[in-house]
Amino acid sequence: MKIANSAVCLSGRHSLVEKDESRESIQIWGRGRRLNGAAQILEQKRQDSVAVSRQAVSLMRQKLRQTENLAGREQVSLLSDEDKQKISLLEMLLSELTGKKIRFAVPAWNMSGGNAQSAGTGWGLSYESVQSHYEAETTSFQSHGIVKTADGKEISFSLNMTMSREFYSRQSVQIQAGAGAAVDPLVINYDGPSAGLTETKIQFDLDADGVLDNISFVRPGSGFLALDQNGDGVINDGRELFGPQSGDGFADLALYDVDGNQWIDENDPIFSQLQIWTRDSAGNDQLLALGVAGVGAIYLGHISTEFALKDSSNNHNGQVRSTGVFLRENGTAGTVQHVDLVV
Repeated sequence: MKIANSAVCLSGRHSLVEKDESRESIQIWGRGRRLNGAAQILEQKRQDSVAVSRQAVSLMRQKLRQTENLAGREQVSLLSDEDKQKISLLEMLLSELTGKKIRFAVPAWNMSGGNAQSAGTGWGLSYESVQSHYEAETTSFQSHGIVKTADGKEISFSLNMTMSREFYSRQSVQIQAGAGAAVDPLVINYDGPSAGLTETKIQFDLDADGVLDNISFVRPGSGFLALDQNGDGVINDGRELFGPQSGDGFADLALYDVDGNQWIDENDPIFSQLQIWTRDSAGNDQLLALGVAGVGAIYLGHISTEFALKDSSNNHNGQVRSTGVFLRENGTAGTVQHVDLVV
């Protein structure tokens, strides 16, 4: 082919997107509840990274052994060796990330008046770091033209080409020490003496943060006292129970004691709206009206009755904090309990 003359147009476009994100969160709680002002969530776009070598971990453990006997660390000595290592590693990671010396102290009120076991179920901290990198590149090419050859032939052409690629990577680090965070709904034992928890977990947004939690459900004969606020026949999250938002289910319930007689009874408009959230043997949710369950009135008084609720492997699923009473229509009494569920 011999080209006599031509008119050719070439065009192209290129785009490249690179995005680095880093998200860190730390939560600290005492007696199973998150401490006010102790939880911070930092979100920012950056490219910082921290690598902890084996030598650094070894040095951390050496420092841990050197500081265990110091007076300022006496409270932490009640923790397990594994939790001590997690706390020290977390301190070191945060120090590297922030450029500041970080030291965690377990509140003294959390550790006194009990043994190591009770301390382990009363406090905790959780640290999570997520780093992600995203790339997207696209190149497009377009060409069109007219060519005349020496032998008089005319050729028109058009050509399009696109090249694209995407890449995404995500790295995360999670460290937890102490007990899992606990959230406390009220449990009414309408057909049993006290609350028990199942070993099988269910998914339910107990703390109403938009994330499903894995929690134990109450055993048959007990149920969560509930208020179906939107009337959809379903307990959607912890906002429709008593306690998960405030940390005190009895206080939440007391807000509805219109006549101030320290009882939630038929004198209070809410009584007819209260239900008991239970599950049948097949795991199907059920909502029982108080009258159907034989409940006539719920007393708002309660006292501390600390008791750990553990499974057959000694895993801590919840903690009974306090107990009150209710009266049945037949004149007999039953118990209402404030139970912290580990989430």
